[in-house]
Amino acid sequence: ALSAMQESNVKGIGVYTNTGRLMLGLGSVPNILPLDRFNAEWRSRNLTQYGRGIATYNRETGMIEYLRYSRLTIQIETGDFMLEEDGLIPSPMTFPDVIYILFDGQQYHWKIIWAQIFAVVAICMLAGFHLMVFSVYRNNREYRARLSRQERLVSLGEAARTLAHEIKNPLSAITIQMALMRKQLPEETKTELAVIDQEVQRLILLTNKVSDFLRNSLGQPEEIDLYSCIESIIQTFPVSINLIKTAGAPAKIWFDPDRARSVFENLVKNAIESCEGRDPEVEIEVVMDKKRLYRIFIRDRGDGIPAVLMDKIFDPFFTTKIHGSGIGLAICRQFVRARGGDVRLFARENGGTVTEVILPKDPYVEVIHEDSDRR
Repeated sequence: ALSAMQESNVKGIGVYTNTGRLMLGLGSVPNILPLDRFNAEWRSRNLTQYGRGIATYNRETGMIEYLRYSRLTIQIETGDFMLEEDGLIPSPMTFPDVIYILFDGQQYHWKIIWAQIFAVVAICMLAGFHLMVFSVYRNNREYRARLSRQERLVSLGEAARTLAHEIKNPLSAITIQMALMRKQLPEETKTELAVIDQEVQRLILLTNKVSDFLRNSLGQPEEIDLYSCIESIIQTFPVSINLIKTAGAPAKIWFDPDRARSVFENLVKNAIESCEGRDPEVEIEVVMDKKRLYRIFIRDRGDGIPAVLMDKIFDPFFTTKIHGSGIGLAICRQFVRARGGDVRLFARENGGTVTEVILPKDPYVEVIHEDSDRR
């Protein structure tokens, strides 16, 4: 019996009288059973049927105590009832028995703890697996979208190359004929010729931009002064532009001079044209961060760019302007990235847009595409 009890983690079994005195015991059981404590436990749990028994767990000892009343009588001292197993009130001659069993609950306690730990780990692993699957799905979808986009850009680039080449020759012929007509036709027709000439020049400018986009983006880098480049561009515009030289002087960078001028001229022009009928309040700030990167912020108080268009704004031939070509920002980013930098646009607080150009000071440093300072 003792070996069977050990296998079942039973430390002791006892049968007691209604006063709590031991009548028959096996294993480790107390001689006097504290019935008051069990009765108080019954009342605290609002139990009405004593025959069902009650179990308590001692966290300090790790033991489980089980108590069950087998018959019902009235204790003179306390007035507590005890019920027979069949639910009948016993005769006054019967003496109620109390069954007491002591279990070693540490093993069960640790099983519960390990089961809870396993459940938590399983839930975390399942959640991690779902997150991983979702991340793979999202990355795959983004990759396929980028791949499709690159394929369209390649096709578009080939078409643009052919188109630019085919348009340049007729434009050259039209320009020559316009010059001859301007000499031969009377003065009153020159106004109409000026309109034609203006549109021809716009087409020539567009084909030149397409050629710039398709040609070698790096060019011939050399050391140039960033402040001098920006100041020379500012002087070509009729509006007031404030240049803030936070980076100190001189601000030297390695960049192809023609491409540098094309980048900043295009970005400043966009800032000035960002609104109509009011001052765009354009300002340019040059900052150097701890990584020896020049950050050029071009700010305006224009109409801003809708958030839904931010992902498309650098796509070739995408434009929101009536007479825009949609190639300017694409060229700017391509030239800057060829030099190891980057161009970003984001909304300005209280209205407007901020364009950030990041350029490395050192000639052989490449900018990792990181989050903007958003000044």
